[in-house]
Amino acid sequence: MLGEIKESLGEILRRQKTLGDRMESLEIRFDQHEMMKEADDAGQGVSYDYRILEHLRRYTIHDSKGHKAEMISTRRCLALRDLPELRTRYHTGTGRREVEYAYRLVGEGQGGDSGWTSLDFSINKGAGADFSAIFSLPRPILSGELFELRHEIELIDSFNTHNEWVSMVMEYPTGRFTLEVILPADRMILGTRREISEGASQSFDKRRLVPQKVPGRNQVSLVWNEEAPVTGRTYTVYWEW
Repeated sequence: MLGEIKESLGEILRRQKTLGDRMESLEIRFDQHEMMKEADDAGQGVSYDYRILEHLRRYTIHDSKGHKAEMISTRRCLALRDLPELRTRYHTGTGRREVEYAYRLVGEGQGGDSGWTSLDFSINKGAGADFSAIFSLPRPILSGELFELRHEIELIDSFNTHNEWVSMVMEYPTGRFTLEVILPADRMILGTRREISEGASQSFDKRRLVPQKVPGRNQVSLVWNEEAPVTGRTYTVYWEW
């Protein structure tokens, strides 16, 4: 009798777990559907391959002369259609640099620490100094899938003038971004500001950025967090040193 009761309870618990897993899967699909709808609304008729949910970009300048630096950028994205390849904006900037790209899928069955896959890329030159980086994928990213795209650059002789800046162009609808610059503390920062621009010369919303000491390190940080940035605008951090 007790054995039958235990078996019945075990079956009930298994069914509850299965139901819970199905509900969680349904919630994920519903959230992804809502994000896709928001992206379509934000695009205002413009067709996008994917939406950037969160973009984290950090520049680290390792020496006071600005000769050695690196940039790491990670974008968490939602595919709005099947993607046999990926495209993104690629700007050469100044100085010498080594560039690496990688991606990983994030979602059902994919752990947050799942491995990155390196991506080869080709460059398609656009107007002025702008280029498009085009990536072939091991397998297509399907519509509704979440993925992350990582962009790493080793920068040589890129920040060695008196006035410097870094920019983020909102090429895709983006939920939020963090733009951070880490500077050596042994060089005096004379002035900092953040600025939004649209088009060749229209700039606005200029504000001062206060440098923050990086805990436990001999460095200072300039950080800009922005919710719902406007697609097509450029967000720039300037500093004098």
